[in-house]
Amino acid sequence: MKTMKMMKTIPALLGALTTLILLTACKAPQSPHPGRTYTTRGQVVQLPDPAQPGSGLYLSHEAIDDFVDREGKTVGMDPMSMPFQVAKGVSLAGITPSDVVEFELTVDWQAETPVEITRLRKLPPGTRLVFRAAKPTTTKAR
Repeated sequence: MKTMKMMKTIPALLGALTTLILLTACKAPQSPHPGRTYTTRGQVVQLPDPAQPGSGLYLSHEAIDDFVDREGKTVGMDPMSMPFQVAKGVSLAGITPSDVVEFELTVDWQAETPVEITRLRKLPPGTRLVFRAAKPTTTKAR
C-alpha cells in the first residue's frame, strides 16, 4: 500500500521538477543593455580625444520626446550639444566632425555608465536635422 502511494507520488514530483526546469530554461535572456533605449539623430561636433580617456563623442542632437529621468518621469530632452560615452564595440570608423548620424542611446540609471551610445550609423550627406523643443508624453513611465 505504501509502495502504491510512492508510485503515484514519484510521477507527480518528476512532473513538477520538469516544469520548474523548463520554466527556468525558458526565462528570457537579460539584455546586455538594460534600461531604456532611444533612437535619435545628431551632428558630430567632435570625436573623442584618444589622449583623454572618457572624453566622449560630442554631438548636437535632436529632441528625445520620450526621455525618462532618474525618477522615472517622462520629461523629454530638448536638443542640445553634449558629449556621450560610446559603448565598447561601437565603431567610429569613417565618422568625422560635421557628419550627420543616427544613434541609439541607452540609458540605465543603475549602470556604471548610465548614458552611452550603443549603435551609430552615418546618414547620407544632405540629411536635414530638426531642432525643436521636446514634446514629452504626459503618461508616467513604468
